[in-house]
Amino acid sequence: MILAQPIITILLATLVVLYFARLRSRASDMLLVMLCFGVSILLVFRPDVATNLAHVFGIGRGVDLILYLTIPGLAMMVLILFAKTREINAKLTAVVRELAISSAQSETNADTGHR
Repeated sequence: MILAQPIITILLATLVVLYFARLRSRASDMLLVMLCFGVSILLVFRPDVATNLAHVFGIGRGVDLILYLTIPGLAMMVLILFAKTREINAKLTAVVRELAISSAQSETNADTGHR
């Protein structure tokens, strides 16, 4: 066993525990997190699996295959987070507008003496 293996395992386990402790998510998201954790642990302790899989796809090293898969995965996560942020901003704008209109109407009614 090399020194990096227990360190990476502890880091991965910490991330999974933090995910489950802090974030509420759908069952499919939880399943995906557990699947990624399992594959990560497998590749940490059996790097030859990544190398063999890379050779199947015509890539020289397993780490290159992991890198090639990670970059588009991270780009997809950024796009998903960007879309969620825009959705939340749109909802927040609608709520603030509704609150401003409601507040303005109640001030107008109070000024004219209507209830």
